[in-house]
Amino acid sequence: MKERALGESKYSLYSLIRLNFDLMTGFSVVPLQWFSMAGIAISLMSAFFVVFLLVRRLFVGPEAEGLFTLFAIAFFLIGLTLFGIGLLGEYIGRIYLQVRHRPRYLIQAVLDKT
Repeated sequence: MKERALGESKYSLYSLIRLNFDLMTGFSVVPLQWFSMAGIAISLMSAFFVVFLLVRRLFVGPEAEGLFTLFAIAFFLIGLTLFGIGLLGEYIGRIYLQVRHRPRYLIQAVLDKT
């Protein structure tokens, strides 16, 4: 990277991190949707884990006195929580987009006046 021609930056590390966060969340709701997708993925993986544990218990028998079952239930509830946070974020993000009153597009010039 090239050095600055004149002066020094007035942004501290904290200001740069805040600016990056504002840029990331100020124009889209995609980061909020990531939480929903992560929650769905974790819940689905935990559901597959529960099925695996049931099949294993039928064929192998009980082993760790329900420890892995507790893990599966905890992961499922964590996934539901993440999905709920993402869903709430999606609602808030859509409300924010409507409140800003930004037009969907701008007309730069009218070429033909009829």
